[in-house]
Amino acid sequence: MTNYKNIFGKPVKFLATDPDNAEAEGQIWYNSTSDAFKSVVVSEAWSSGAPLILGRTQSGAAGTQTASILFGGGESPGPTTEVQTQEYNGSGWSNGGNMATARRLLMGTGTLTAGLGFGGYGPGYFNNTEEYNGTSWTAGGNLGTARYGSGRGGTQTTGLAFGGLNPGAPPGGNLDSAEEYDGSTWTAGGTMNTARRNFGSDGPQTAALGFGGNDDTATTNVTESYNGSTFTTENSMNTVKQTNGGSGSSASALSFGGFGSGGGPDRLTETENYDGTSWTISPATLAVATRNMGASGSSSTSALSAGGTTPASNNTTATEEYNKSTTVYTPAAWSSGGNMNAVGGQGAGTGIQTAAIVAGGQSTPTPVNTAEEYNGTSWSELPTLGTARTALGGAGTSPNTASLVFGGYLGPPYPNMSNATEEFNGSSWSEQNNLSTGRYGIYGFGIQTAAVCAGGDSNPVTTAVEEYDGTNWTAGGSLGTAKYTGGASGTLTAGLIFGGRIVSAPPTATNTTEEYNGSSWTASGNLNSAIGNNRGAGTQTSSLNFGGQLPTIGDASTTNTESYDGTSWTTSASMSVARNNGQSAGASSTSSLSAGGYDTAYIATTEEFIGETSALNLKTLTTS
Repeated sequence: MTNYKNIFGKPVKFLATDPDNAEAEGQIWYNSTSDAFKSVVVSEAWSSGAPLILGRTQSGAAGTQTASILFGGGESPGPTTEVQTQEYNGSGWSNGGNMATARRLLMGTGTLTAGLGFGGYGPGYFNNTEEYNGTSWTAGGNLGTARYGSGRGGTQTTGLAFGGLNPGAPPGGNLDSAEEYDGSTWTAGGTMNTARRNFGSDGPQTAALGFGGNDDTATTNVTESYNGSTFTTENSMNTVKQTNGGSGSSASALSFGGFGSGGGPDRLTETENYDGTSWTISPATLAVATRNMGASGSSSTSALSAGGTTPASNNTTATEEYNKSTTVYTPAAWSSGGNMNAVGGQGAGTGIQTAAIVAGGQSTPTPVNTAEEYNGTSWSELPTLGTARTALGGAGTSPNTASLVFGGYLGPPYPNMSNATEEFNGSSWSEQNNLSTGRYGIYGFGIQTAAVCAGGDSNPVTTAVEEYDGTNWTAGGSLGTAKYTGGASGTLTAGLIFGGRIVSAPPTATNTTEEYNGSSWTASGNLNSAIGNNRGAGTQTSSLNFGGQLPTIGDASTTNTESYDGTSWTTSASMSVARNNGQSAGASSTSSLSAGGYDTAYIATTEEFIGETSALNLKTLTTS
């Protein structure tokens, strides 16, 4: 007798709770709790990834969705050409080594630790090749023909370039030639059936695919496969397009974005799937219509689109991830919380995302003594501090019963710094023993009975550190660099400070990170951007940096967020509202809070950060 188990090899199960692993794919079960038959289904979708550090268009790319590089390219209008490399680890971007030659419209292939970049435009047409080892670029062998906007495929030691543009190629400059790379030298390969440029492509040297592009007269939907010696014309895509992204091989590929027959403004969100024979339009679409993106992935089920041009930006920082699997990914994101009762910034933030306190700060030049408590939804007023002050330090992860604030600025004229310490017991603030030195712009972290006050401005900016044991402050190990008003997180024996302002005239932002072990500080990986008046939350091995002012954009406030894994920083989801000198809370980098702050005026907005999550794509089965 034929039954479900005979057909699929798995019996229908009777379960009280749904399974939580990929082994459930193809399984049908009856959930006795919800009184429903269920299964796990494959879905395909694009989701937002962490933004690039620097917006780029017409860049080269290589690698996989979780280990990729984006290099070269430029900013438009300009046009400019760039040498920067940005590395992606599946969660965020960090700075890599610079290329030797600035160029755009170049192609890339290989991996993050064995990448290949070749050709391009800058102005002029390039034939040079560079190889990346995960840290730096070195020169490789030159292409036989300079070209840009070509197809790409292969690895660092078995590379492929085909098609593209060179002004010496008649009649319109498009090329039909292919070249193969063996790790040191390019040699002639097969000839394409249709000369063209700016098309999607990917695949091994012996199983590559090129699709779309411009053939000297118009945008096309032509598809060609390459077997290592010969190009074969395959079934065309459903939509004509060029400057589209590509991932996969001649057996299974993905085309995404680009622009169609209408020209530059006609950008596309469309995705098409290739099964080795024909193309079908996918239900998955890019969130933003994009062309000239950096495309990587080397798979038809997992791809990455980074940068490019969109209707709103000529050099976007946007990143999108494509997944076709039984797992649904929800990217890290900031969402709006309840507004504070009063606008303000530079207060002390303590606690966690669902139970936070903001104490002190300012909304005018005059410091305040007010305090507010957040319950995960709304803010309510608390008893006031004994001393009104701003730019004070804070510590404590149990704000309802155990918060600590210390130091701060008492208001004009400068210097007018406080050394006062106050503890909150859940109902009132009480004065405690003072800091040895009054200061403001403090890096504060830890808990009420084991806190750290690091750096700050004590006229001058200082490296001094003090530790609190619940009763007294004593000297701790000095910082490596005097700095103030930056981000901090962690505990007394595993603390972290990052960014901030350093001693100079005018004050200059830093990207340095220092870790504390309870007695001494060591330098760790730098933030990707120097930043001041930033804030942070989390632990020494998993922290978040957000907001602040970027000197690279005239000290304007930013929405930028970076994530720390104990070694290095990568970009993460941006806040909705740019701000500096806000208040922060959160004992976890995946559950953090940003409240208030300053942009062109003081604000009261609150944002909550939740890290990336994933879950099986469960489907309830019905008879319809």
